[in-house]
Amino acid sequence: MQYFGVQINNVGFTTTKPTLEYTAEDYSLVMSTNLESVFHSCLLAHPLLKSSGNGSIVSISSTGGVTVVWPGIVYAAAKGMSMILCSHSIFFQL
Repeated sequence: MQYFGVQINNVGFTTTKPTLEYTAEDYSLVMSTNLESVFHSCLLAHPLLKSSGNGSIVSISSTGGVTVVWPGIVYAAAKGMSMILCSHSIFFQL
């Protein structure tokens, strides 16, 4: 029997541009790296963790998700949303 016991999400990317200078591509890159990757990896890991009967999802985020980060407003939004996404995890670490 195979056992998958832990899913670890540890990713972060931003640009140093002021928010109003972000292009659509900058926004997409920050959101796909910081939020979508966590979402998709959790979707893939969930059935394996559930079938193991004792699995954990560990999402390492950033204080940027709970406080103002300048100029990383898009980064902060992605990190904040990933914290909400992972709030149903067995273990969550900020």
